[in-house]
Amino acid sequence: MTMTLQAATDPMRIHPNRLIHFWRTRPEPWRVAIVGFLIARLLYGLWSAIILSIQPLAVQNIVISGEPVLAVFNLNTSQANTYLREINGQALAFRPWGENTMADLQTGSIWNASTGTAVEGHYTGSMLLPSSTSPSRLFPYHQRAPYPAGWLAIWQRFDANWYLSIAEDNYGRIGGDVHFPPLFPALIRLLRPLFGSTFLAGLFIAHLATLYAIKLLYEVYRNWGDALTARRTTALFLLYPTSFFLFSVYSESLFLVAVLLSLRCMTMHDWPWAGFWAFCAFLTRLQGAALVIPMLYLMWSDQPSLRRPVHWFSLALPVTGGLLYLFLRSTQATNDIIPLVEANLHARLVPPWENYWYAVQTLLSGEFAFVDLLNWIVVTLFIMLLAYGWHRIPLAYNLYTTFSLIFVLMRMVETQPLVSMSRYSLTLFPAFFVLSQASDNPWARRLITYAFISLNLYLSAQFFSW
Repeated sequence: MTMTLQAATDPMRIHPNRLIHFWRTRPEPWRVAIVGFLIARLLYGLWSAIILSIQPLAVQNIVISGEPVLAVFNLNTSQANTYLREINGQALAFRPWGENTMADLQTGSIWNASTGTAVEGHYTGSMLLPSSTSPSRLFPYHQRAPYPAGWLAIWQRFDANWYLSIAEDNYGRIGGDVHFPPLFPALIRLLRPLFGSTFLAGLFIAHLATLYAIKLLYEVYRNWGDALTARRTTALFLLYPTSFFLFSVYSESLFLVAVLLSLRCMTMHDWPWAGFWAFCAFLTRLQGAALVIPMLYLMWSDQPSLRRPVHWFSLALPVTGGLLYLFLRSTQATNDIIPLVEANLHARLVPPWENYWYAVQTLLSGEFAFVDLLNWIVVTLFIMLLAYGWHRIPLAYNLYTTFSLIFVLMRMVETQPLVSMSRYSLTLFPAFFVLSQASDNPWARRLITYAFISLNLYLSAQFFSW
């Protein structure tokens, strides 16, 4: 009896009913956000672990400047090698075979990935010559060391290393880093002492922003529809094929938070905060310029229209963000402050329809990669969702989506039309509400869900393996 009474009155003991009560009394947006975030994070963790265990060696057979190149990357150790995949004048093709070995398709010989030496089969004792293409060109860490733990380093890919480089060394160390606005790397640099690593600091910021963005998204969707529609739309957003970028050192989640807060403040006519968050969005992604249009529209409805000092002060904030970024560009060794032409990247600014038509021409030519087709499908889908849902979404949010699409489509890369649109579309969040409504039919909902999950698994695996 004494022991039972002591356990019941122990202040350190938390009764399950109290936890349940605490959870049920939390606001619904936070409960949806926490559950959605944890499920997504758990599933991505499991999927990355499966990739690491099943196919820890990434092997690419490519041709660069007429040279047949074999690019090999070990996902567990982050060791990268590039070889000339040619023996006695014959170009070989390779596939992964074990944790650090690969097999050529021509003879089935087994090769050591670290040394390029055949250890078994027809070519035993032969050695692949180093390629003139350095590993850092195909697996760009931009002078940053890969994180030592493979299960985390699998998220340190592509643009993440640009942000980490800027956070550690500021701008100017790596050519082209000025294309990345400064707010995200500045926050990474600020939190680096707490984590002892820029990579961990970047992951923390991205994860925290993702959690908050899910909460804000649910609130927006709940204002537009019932709770079931809001939960379904939030789930579609998390299942979207490129949602894995939210959990890497990318600026998408931070940008979404700034956009959602700015638009919310605009609809409440809280102009100084709306301008502040638009300022943050602009310094996170150049796409933040799209917020100026809905701001002008809502200010026009706020009497007296565009005549109050607070209007001009709030508009000045995102403009200041743009000017600060242009000043940053002017301090670097670039030819143009405004990147009308980027010859080194084969990119230039064009009318958005010209970029779209160039993508169509590329597809019709038959010389395109799967990602080119995917990017075209994504752009076409989001244009259709914008038109279909125009009267279902508040005009301010439609204006944001419209001008976001216009701005990102204005940059045409000749080597890859509609480049990265499958990722950029992740920030066009109003379209997911329209898609959710369009999927009221169970068969349509299953089709969308299965397509999203399949593409998500495929694209995230491609991301992990460079």
